[in-house]
Amino acid sequence: MINITVHKTDKTFDGFVVEGHAGYDEEGRDIICAAISILSTAALNSMNLVASIPEKNIIFDVDENTGFMKLHTLENNDKSDVIYRNFIVGVQLLLENYGDYITLKFEEV
Repeated sequence: MINITVHKTDKTFDGFVVEGHAGYDEEGRDIICAAISILSTAALNSMNLVASIPEKNIIFDVDENTGFMKLHTLENNDKSDVIYRNFIVGVQLLLENYGDYITLKFEEV
């Protein structure tokens, strides 16, 4: 099961944590793990490349073996908000067909 927690303040999203493996198929063939990996990696890289957040203000940790990724941005703007929302929409679309393999929750920080 992949557990996703999106962190937000009263005004904006500022990070997320992805934990676990879907267990949908064997390693290397698991389309759900691949989809979440692409969504989360694209969000991470877009924070600097699209939202222009300096690398020093992007805190992340990744462990591919355990299926862990943590992203936290110390500064946010309209573009980072769109990136976080795009990540959430992607996860919600996956939940529609693969809800047995993914959880999504929101946490106020």
